[in-house]
Amino acid sequence: MAVTPAVEATAEPARPGALLGGKTWQRIALRPAGVLFSPQESLVWIIGLLGLGACIVPWFARGWLWFGLIATPVALLTCYDAIALWLTREECEPVLLHPAKGLRGREGETIQVPFALAGPARRWLRSDIRVAIMPATQDGETAIRVEIDSQRLKLEHPDSTAGRSTPESATHIQLWPWTAEITLLRRGSWPGPRVGIEWQSCFRIWRLRRWFDVPAPLRIEANLWPGRQEILRSPVYRMLVASHQTPWAGHGRDFERLREYQPGDTYSEIAWKSTARRCAPVTRLFQWEQKQEVYFVVDQSRASALALHPATDPENAAPQERAPRRMLDLAVETALVGATVALELGDEFGLVTYADGAKSWLRAGSGQPQFHQFRDHLLNIEPLPTTADYEVLFADIRVRLRRRAYLVLLADLTERSISDSLRRGVGRVRSSHALLMTSILPAHVRPAFSPREDLNTDHDVYAALAGDRENQRLAALARQLRHLDVQLRYVSAEKFLRTAVEGYLENKREQRL
Repeated sequence: MAVTPAVEATAEPARPGALLGGKTWQRIALRPAGVLFSPQESLVWIIGLLGLGACIVPWFARGWLWFGLIATPVALLTCYDAIALWLTREECEPVLLHPAKGLRGREGETIQVPFALAGPARRWLRSDIRVAIMPATQDGETAIRVEIDSQRLKLEHPDSTAGRSTPESATHIQLWPWTAEITLLRRGSWPGPRVGIEWQSCFRIWRLRRWFDVPAPLRIEANLWPGRQEILRSPVYRMLVASHQTPWAGHGRDFERLREYQPGDTYSEIAWKSTARRCAPVTRLFQWEQKQEVYFVVDQSRASALALHPATDPENAAPQERAPRRMLDLAVETALVGATVALELGDEFGLVTYADGAKSWLRAGSGQPQFHQFRDHLLNIEPLPTTADYEVLFADIRVRLRRRAYLVLLADLTERSISDSLRRGVGRVRSSHALLMTSILPAHVRPAFSPREDLNTDHDVYAALAGDRENQRLAALARQLRHLDVQLRYVSAEKFLRTAVEGYLENKREQRL
């Protein structure tokens, strides 16, 4: 049985920018979406009793006269009750008390949405109204979950608190605030929730229900808190961001100056043209690049719709609080966390999404405005029913990205059908960009007869052998790409985010560009 909590709402003056609970709110009127005028159970009882009386009155003298004297006032009372309810249907209108940041939150978070009933503070105003909130569309049912089905508001009049009534309180519009709680389940931009209001007539014979749509959209962003906690525990992150004192390894790319040759300089550091002009060995000095470009390449093909098992995803501490996680959701969170790290390091970061080719581009930039654009591009991204084509993708990248950059590719690269396309596509950009690829590793792919593997039946043995063959194939693909100076790592879901971001940090520390 659903429990309907009762809330006492105190009237507040309806002023622009009114202060409710110490915060400044903006009132937004809701759009009417539907009306339903229907009888209640009491009308069924009344009709049933009248029908029972009509069956009995023929047995009595002047029975029909007495029946008419009783039925006529009842019918008039019922009609009056319906007309009075219909004429006062617009005495209270719901409004959204829109906060400054708007309707937004993170996946798995429970937020409070403030509403209010706006109406005149009259003595005859109904003090018992039921309100409820629900998803506006069928897709919205997968995005939010309403914590409380309905609430019964007991409207308190201003004169009951002040002890007397004033002419101003009878003419001015008053606000009766109330709050609804919803849990955010799925990333994206969704229509605002729908509000339902139910009035009952004075004699509880009729019921009037009205629905209103919230014009403000509901923005649900990816939850970056677990990923940030993982990166904060990374030693590579602490070296580059926290200390700033650890010397970087490798060779920089930005030319600084020329100097005379010193013992220990390698042949690659000698400026041969300057050496020929001066007739003496001259060495070029380079400085480490403090500002580099990194592009996060996110897969949104059909492989990105792969559902991750809750047991393999520790970031989803409460599976019932969020929608089923997909490979695309994990890639989006990884890209956003990597963008925050690049923002701290001062690098320029951009975005490329692809399916059967590049779908969206965001040129590399730095600063908070760039991060906001980055986050907006990933807000409504969804899997597409096409297979990834890496030859077309890397050909587009080579044409559009002229400056050498890190390409952090986040995808599921375990399908056999994409292996040839991946090898041919990598050959197009391996000399012009530093390619770092991180892929999900299925749970069944492991070396045969691994420790803690329980094999009880023949089916378990054949499954273990199949997993070993798949593991060998993926290891061979990783070795082939390593010969092309491309890093490909297969990791489990719980290590995917940290491995991808740490790979970018390690290559930056080694100045691979």
